[in-house]
Amino acid sequence: MSDPVETPRHPFGPGVGRPLLVHCSHHKAGTEWFRRVLRALAKSCALPFERCRGGPVGPDTGIAFFRAAQLYQREALSDRAFRGSHMIRDPRDVVVSGYYYHLWTEEKWAHTAGGPAWGGMSYQDFLNSVDLHQGLLAEIERSSGKALADMAAWDYGQPEFLELRYEDVIADEVTWFTRLFDFYGLDEQAVDAGLAAVAKFSIHSRPVPVGAGSERRHVRSGKPGQWREQFGPDHVERFKALTGDLLVRLGYEADQNWSAGTPDEDTDVSREV
Repeated sequence: MSDPVETPRHPFGPGVGRPLLVHCSHHKAGTEWFRRVLRALAKSCALPFERCRGGPVGPDTGIAFFRAAQLYQREALSDRAFRGSHMIRDPRDVVVSGYYYHLWTEEKWAHTAGGPAWGGMSYQDFLNSVDLHQGLLAEIERSSGKALADMAAWDYGQPEFLELRYEDVIADEVTWFTRLFDFYGLDEQAVDAGLAAVAKFSIHSRPVPVGAGSERRHVRSGKPGQWREQFGPDHVERFKALTGDLLVRLGYEADQNWSAGTPDEDTDVSREV
């Protein structure tokens, strides 16, 4: 269901019309960060916000947010004119972030006893029963058939979408969000409102929560290249075997000769999103 709004507003520039705004993301690729920013933008511009889980997008929706890009289908927009954005993240960092998230997540599927893949245990119980080395191997296996497969399947040639990389956006939030809002066709007032939301929800300034359970969400460092500190030779070998040339196709590596190592000391540190 779309969030209610108080008063209608036309937040778009001249000649843009009133397109539907669409954002598509992937697991552990800035979904919560972008949801907060775009939801705040929607509220300030009186654009009904919808978290889309598949199926037709509401006729009055102003911003359609797909936290899982595989749920997006052009047909769901009912031939409405739209402008979209899609963000990816280094698949190796997706694996590392996913591993730590799945150690404690309260999502129901992670607590459901599975088949022989996890020794009859739930995925979370399995991860907590093995060491980091084995846990990362398990996460590589799982991610390669889900989140990374979805990233590989995305059509990167769609002119209606601005393609974003997590690493670029967290390095310069203002520049990239301004570029995004301009691509959306927002007018100056709406861009200013959007940048206010960016500042409010900046992942560089958000305090780190302390606690257990749900309070532990998004507390790890989200810096790019953290996989270098976590992957060993076995992880690199298995990742290559399962994902092929995905990193090359996405522009994260020039060839298949990459290996693990220590990241640069000046790599930006941000909060996990």
